[in-house]
Amino acid sequence: MSPFQSREAAAQLVAHGYRIRSDFPIAELAVAPPDAVPSAASAIITLRRIERRRLPVTTPRDWFVRDVGGLSVARCEGGLQMASYCGSAAFVPDDGQGAVLHVCRGPHISTSRFNHTVLHSFLPQLLALRGETMLHATSVVIAGRVYAFAGASGMGKSTLAAGFAALGLPVFSEDVVRVAHRDGGALLAWPSYPGARLRSNSFLLPDDKRSDVGGRFGLPKHRVYVGVSTAEHPPAPLAGVFFLRAGRSVSPRFTRLTPMQAIKPLLKSCFIQALPKATRGREAFLRATRVAMAVPSFELRYRRSAAHFEALVAALVRDAAALA
Repeated sequence: MSPFQSREAAAQLVAHGYRIRSDFPIAELAVAPPDAVPSAASAIITLRRIERRRLPVTTPRDWFVRDVGGLSVARCEGGLQMASYCGSAAFVPDDGQGAVLHVCRGPHISTSRFNHTVLHSFLPQLLALRGETMLHATSVVIAGRVYAFAGASGMGKSTLAAGFAALGLPVFSEDVVRVAHRDGGALLAWPSYPGARLRSNSFLLPDDKRSDVGGRFGLPKHRVYVGVSTAEHPPAPLAGVFFLRAGRSVSPRFTRLTPMQAIKPLLKSCFIQALPKATRGREAFLRATRVAMAVPSFELRYRRSAAHFEALVAALVRDAAALA
């Protein structure tokens, strides 16, 4: 028996326009009935849990990415290995298909953190290896079109996702969104995972869950499920990308970016660490350029304030649709 064989995957899930089979439970994803799976979600990705001893042995020279965005990547015998800052690891066999992701859980970490690492780090890198453009961004559907809000960790993407969902808007993603070209050059965005993960000091959390006490990996995060479910939502046109920046005013300030100006922040938002080292730069530039040329991009500056948050979200919904 191959060291990477596992029991038959049972649950069938849908995310990023892919059917996902997993042989371990993932609370972030709802099991999709066969008749509810979108017809466009034809490709299948299989997640398999393995023991750490079954991972290929690596040497220091094998690791060509070291702790970039909390991820390290190595080229080893038989495939590609990824390691998260929390100790979890993943392996993608060199079978030419990239349809199976073997994962092992880091020692002494919670199930929620392990599942989050699989879905928000390992899986997007696997899809990037398959040629998909994966953006680190919150995305929301407004009047049938998708608006993406990208930015570094801590810029408030999850907070915005919770705010949009509270208004009853379909939130396609709070952290990772896949965008893909369709006939005619337009871009489509695909829904990912429901809910949002809020840091324990978020003003959106109830008092009994709010805390400034740090944990092993910084402030603990709480997952909240609010708003409209997008498990069965079809892909929608991507209408604009907004790059979050800190501002002095609670009122949003927008600055239109040229396609050339948008390429650099798009590169920072793309999942590209697992791409082959020899072709990573060229491939990443091509993917960022396609997005920059297809949709308008803006720099968005604002200051988060609990007292003005509802007004901020309402202004973003109104202004984003008007601008893009």
